[in-house]
Amino acid sequence: PELKGASWKLGLKPIPGDGEPVFGELAKVPGCFVAFTHSGATLALIAGELIAYEVATGRRHPMLASFRPERFGD
Repeated sequence: PELKGASWKLGLKPIPGDGEPVFGELAKVPGCFVAFTHSGATLALIAGELIAYEVATGRRHPMLASFRPERFGD
């Protein structure tokens, strides 16, 4: 039998302006850590490990250096 779609919706992808993930603590909101990317299913395990390290130790992990929120400025 022929199948028909009941409905469809259009949405936007959560991709930062430079196309890279954003991981780390917000400078203006100490203690608030963010992790967002389009490829969350792929990056969730390592992102969780690295952010947990930062939360637990209070130190920045060097692997997150390129992905910090402050790369977008204030």
